[in-house]
Amino acid sequence: MDTILDIDQLQLNFPIGQGIWSKSQTHLQAIDKVSLSIKPGETLGLVGESGCGKSSIGKCITRIHEPTGGSIKLMGRDITHLSERQLRPLRSQVQMVFQDPANSLNPRMDISELIGEPLHIHHIGSRPERNARIRELLNMVGLPASATTRFPHEFSGGQRQRIALAIAIALKPKLLILDEPISALDVSIQSQILNLLLELQRELGLSYLFISHNLSVVRHIADRIAVMYLGKIVEMGDTQSICSKPRHAYTRALLNAIPRPDPSYTKRPISLPGEIPSPINPPRGSAFGHRINHPYREVTYGMDMTPREVEPGHWIAPDPCAISLSDLRKLGIDIYQ
Repeated sequence: MDTILDIDQLQLNFPIGQGIWSKSQTHLQAIDKVSLSIKPGETLGLVGESGCGKSSIGKCITRIHEPTGGSIKLMGRDITHLSERQLRPLRSQVQMVFQDPANSLNPRMDISELIGEPLHIHHIGSRPERNARIRELLNMVGLPASATTRFPHEFSGGQRQRIALAIAIALKPKLLILDEPISALDVSIQSQILNLLLELQRELGLSYLFISHNLSVVRHIADRIAVMYLGKIVEMGDTQSICSKPRHAYTRALLNAIPRPDPSYTKRPISLPGEIPSPINPPRGSAFGHRINHPYREVTYGMDMTPREVEPGHWIAPDPCAISLSDLRKLGIDIYQ
């Protein structure tokens, strides 16, 4: 199998009413023709500012949201518009871990019930076998077997996220969608969870879609990185290439904003002017060029901003407002024609 996940031209629009007395509707464009793939055992980092559509992609993959357009293939099977009944056998193959474990765990259920619930729903094993599997899962995420009789509120944030991971891997999935899995945790705990994720990946052969706004964290865990801006992928490539030789101005701004624990470092972060355009009424052409009021923004009206391969494995949106003229020429675009 070449890929675990294939997303092609994915779109997601949310209808928004105009007012109490108005029958017309407008739409919020959360995802705009996004394409990406994940290979077995690979981690793809998905980064961008809050509100750019990262989490919406994860929720479309798990079908929490119904895609407006495009396709989603899981292990070669198109799951874009499968019914709930058709999806049920595939649910075990893709699981999601959310940002805040306090809200993703049912406070009325003890840990044995929480971890055992997916096993019960999918009719896996007898009661003794499920209990043994629960103890095994707790051991895998670094929690004692005595935790089974306790409730979520009795654990710290890091321990609750370990419980959420135990639930996610209970059905032996192929793909985990990790939606900001460490951003709600103390810095001292974040590295422990990241190391646990890497350990589980090695042991179980998992593939990850790691969603985060923190490029420094993604750089540590991801094999490849996709950078999102206002619902679109603007740059994608292997981690080394993205971090050492970013080609899109937005990627460079994200990298430059990473804090450096060096008091002698005096270079100021790149400050992007303006505000992110509204996804309800996105501007024509380059949304990034509109934000920074770039002189080339009118040239981009009507341009296809689908990422293209500028060098093997490195994809960038052909945006004259964000990439160099030499890269534009490599992509076969001459804005002076």
